[in-house]
Amino acid sequence: MSRCEVGLTHDRMSEIMQKYETDRLLVSTAYADAGTEFLRARLEGALINQMDGGGEAFNARSAIWANTVRDNIIAGMNALKAGKAEEGFSHLVQAANSLSAYADAQAFLDPFGLGDRV
Repeated sequence: MSRCEVGLTHDRMSEIMQKYETDRLLVSTAYADAGTEFLRARLEGALINQMDGGGEAFNARSAIWANTVRDNIIAGMNALKAGKAEEGFSHLVQAANSLSAYADAQAFLDPFGLGDRV
């Protein structure tokens, strides 16, 4: 596997932030579509990589997990639009819970100890 040049400049970060600062839904194409399944497995993979000293795959695994969260939110929105409230709510709860699990785990990995370790 070859490595690409890594680096996020302040200018590029600003461009990215401005791109997504909108009321329209924009879907990142940085990684292949993640779908709505394997939410827990993708988060666990990213966290294990982070726990192992920020392994080389951490950023990619985190991005793929983020796309899976995003896809669950989009599926929830689509289900709500289609009048399938229970299905829509289920997808949104899964997304919110995965984000909460990420935040809880980060509290234990935070070198500044800013988070509550529950």
